[in-house]
Amino acid sequence: MKEFETFEHGADIGIRGYGKVPEEALSNILKALATIMVETPSFLDKKPETKERISLSAEYLDELLVVFVNKVLSLSAINEVIYYQFKGILERKNGLYQLNGEVWGVPYDFEKYGCGVEVKGATFTLAKFEKINEHYVAQCVVDV
Repeated sequence: MKEFETFEHGADIGIRGYGKVPEEALSNILKALATIMVETPSFLDKKPETKERISLSAEYLDELLVVFVNKVLSLSAINEVIYYQFKGILERKNGLYQLNGEVWGVPYDFEKYGCGVEVKGATFTLAKFEKINEHYVAQCVVDV
């Protein structure tokens, strides 16, 4: 099973993460996101250097996914870090999906990684976060 991929969508780009559990699919969608943000994502097979705590909630899983990707994009811009791993837990409490954990990444270094495309934000276009057969799929289109 592949971990992640990108796909064409008009002038934008789709990102997709797969996992045996929802949290793994969320972590893998960050890898797909990272591959379009830089030219050379050589850090993907290395241990991350920095982390940031996140706590999010939403009524629907698709909504949570879009909020998650947008939060990570905001943190990337503020901290100048490319986040490509998520470690945490997704729970359903009081009628909401709640995501708590940490995103992990590396400081952005133009000399090492180059410059990919500027990702403006995640959209609800083709957004889905669901279990298909034995695996979870998290996908959305990002505005570039």
